[in-house]
Amino acid sequence: MKCIVVGGGVIGTSAAWHLARDGHAVTLLERDRLGSGTTWHSAGNISWKPLPDDDQSVLYAYETIPRVEAESGQQTGWLRTGRTYIARTDETLHKFEHFDAEARARGIAARWLKHDEARALNPLIEPSAARGIWLCSLSGRLAPADLTAAYAAAARRTGAKIVENASILRLIRAGDRVTGVQTSDGVLEADRVVLAAGLWSRTLAASAGVALPQWPAQHFYTIVDAGMTLPRETPSFVSPDDLCYGREEVGHFLFGCFDEDALTVEPEDLPEPFVFTLFPPLWDKFAPYAERAADLFPILRTAGIRKFINGPETFTPDGRPLIGALPGVEGLIAASAFNSVGITWSAMAGALVSDIVAERQSRFPAERYLPGRFGERAADADFLRAGTSWIVSGNYRVMGAREA
Repeated sequence: MKCIVVGGGVIGTSAAWHLARDGHAVTLLERDRLGSGTTWHSAGNISWKPLPDDDQSVLYAYETIPRVEAESGQQTGWLRTGRTYIARTDETLHKFEHFDAEARARGIAARWLKHDEARALNPLIEPSAARGIWLCSLSGRLAPADLTAAYAAAARRTGAKIVENASILRLIRAGDRVTGVQTSDGVLEADRVVLAAGLWSRTLAASAGVALPQWPAQHFYTIVDAGMTLPRETPSFVSPDDLCYGREEVGHFLFGCFDEDALTVEPEDLPEPFVFTLFPPLWDKFAPYAERAADLFPILRTAGIRKFINGPETFTPDGRPLIGALPGVEGLIAASAFNSVGITWSAMAGALVSDIVAERQSRFPAERYLPGRFGERAADADFLRAGTSWIVSGNYRVMGAREA
């Protein structure tokens, strides 16, 4: 089957590799360079949790990383560090107790840390500020650009064609099906079109008469001068009560936030070309999170900020991605709106797209990600903006420990 994948970030390259492995004729089209939209500024964390979207998908990611490295000859920078889950309230402590019980039932190495253990693992932490700190071994991080390059190289070796600097003008629709794409160089025909263009996916879907229920928002993290060189193996952390997460970054301290009342982005207002581009720092937005977390990490009261990374991420009102056939247009498949969890979900997304094209049962809960689940509200921009502004931190507040 002839497949076109639109978008060369971590999701599109994963889809291209999985489709090529299934024997399809695959062409991936990227408007600029691979990973130049959202992927490049991702924090790159992957952590297991016993939640519907972070269980089988993460376990599959751990299967996929060595496989794609072997097939591509490209290292991803994968480093297994473990992650500390910090509870500052009884409610969050109870959630993490459930995580611990699930991990133990499955034989996953995990334990509650005593204060001296927590300090030994991360010298920046003040554990007395927490109700409890749970360490799970099934966590690590990698380099998003390197993972994207590995997917792309493996896809090429399996027969996929990857075209960068390919300007996609619109999707081509004939009746109730998509038949290809219009590029600046002409028309490319396809049996299936996979829309994996991130914050540009909604505009492209609209060219085929489909409303894609996603909206972008500003999402930020910082690189803090830790005053010491943190070991690379320092476990990452998440503190959902503080709406923050972080890890070691080249010896420094990466500290990020999932912002309440996040600022949404109007895609049509973005300058062109918007590649490898960031927004200005949001110091007023950042300050309350640093102040809130300073009891846990006192360094935040005095340390200098080396870098402020504020880029666009695309969200859905329920915090789940859009993966699946778009209603009303045969042959058009979405793989978009990954809610700042694209690195974690990239392997699952590529496999699920390939399962959908092959019309086979998937190991993943495909019904959770159906793009049509919002019905007519998919066309309601005000609903999408409001839902996006809330969900950026909403997953932390409702479920605890949404992945960074």
